[in-house]
Formats: sequence, structure tokens, C-alpha cells
Amino acid sequence: MTIPEDDELFIRKTMGENPKLGVELLFRRYYQPMCSHAVKFVGSKSVAEDLVSDIFYQFYQQNIFADITTSYRFYLLRTVRNRAFNYLKQQLNRQTVDEDTDEVGNMTASSGESPDSLIQFEELYHDVQNAINDLPIDRRRIYLLNRFEGKKYQEIADELQLSIKTVEVQLYRANKHIRSLLKRKWYLLLWVLTSLLYQ
Repeated sequence: MTIPEDDELFIRKTMGENPKLGVELLFRRYYQPMCSHAVKFVGSKSVAEDLVSDIFYQFYQQNIFADITTSYRFYLLRTVRNRAFNYLKQQLNRQTVDEDTDEVGNMTASSGESPDSLIQFEELYHDVQNAINDLPIDRRRIYLLNRFEGKKYQEIADELQLSIKTVEVQLYRANKHIRSLLKRKWYLLLWVLTSLLYQ
């Protein structure tokens, strides 16, 4: 079944008649855009896909679709952003809380974010984007193929007709450049970026 371009009324009507089919249509329409949105925050294609898949699972299993008053697109993109934020908080807490503290899971499971934290996270996201855009064109292309498309060094080398060593060097320089630009402003969150860049 094809979905009319930008026609959420069609999906909403389908959702009312057949929720399972409606969620399937939403999945077809928004899965890839949501993954692309999430990977810009978490820096990992596999993590982004897991977050998005979990969102759709809960969306259907918990009948969340029945309570959506905004557009589905707005809800889904906002949710994936919040999940990405929680994921980064979880990574941060794992590093800062003592290993023998049993309450780490409870601390990181909370879905609530303070307005200040969300604003800070949005600012970090834009700073990362600017740092990526500041890379030389060829280096940026290699970086995006690796980080956003999840391609291995060999795949990138084959696609761009480069040596693996060249790909490695360019990625190293890209990561170093991004960390350098962000270090002064985001020192406390630098470890997050470092771990994600080198996954």
C-alpha cells in the first residue's frame, strides 16, 4: 500500500480502522527518517536503529497512538530525540556512578528531562553538526559514510577508491578535529563523544 505524500490524515484514518496496519504505515514512512535523526545524536547507526525500533514497538503495544493529538511526525521525531538524550544520559551515568551502586538503572530509566537539559542537549547537537560541516569535503564524506551510514573502512575504501590507510587517517583527523572544537565548551560531555566516535 502506498502512502500519499505528506498525508497523515490517511494514516490517522487507517489507524482508527486497523491500528496494526496504521502503525505499519507509520513505520514505512518514518523509520528511516527517524534513524537518520537519531544517529546525529547518538553517533551510532545500530544504537539509532534499536531506539527507533523500540519506539515503534511501544507505540503499538501500549496503544500510544490513541493518545496522539499532534501530528505523528512531530510526536515520533520528538520521541526519538528524547530517547537519544536519555541514551546519552545513561552512558554518562555509567561512567560517573560507582560500579557497585545498584540504583544506576533506576537513575537512567527516567524519561523526564529538565528544560535546561533539553536546551543544552539541542545546543550540543547543533555544535556537533557545525563541527562536522567544518570538515574538508572529502574528509566529511568519509566521516559521514562511516558514522551515519555505518560503513566499514573497507567498504568506504572500495566506494571511494582509496586505501584503507587513507580512510583510517581521514577518520582519525575528523574525530580529532570535532573533539578539539567541542572540548572547550563541552568538556564534561567530551567522554561521550569520544566513546561514540570510536565505537
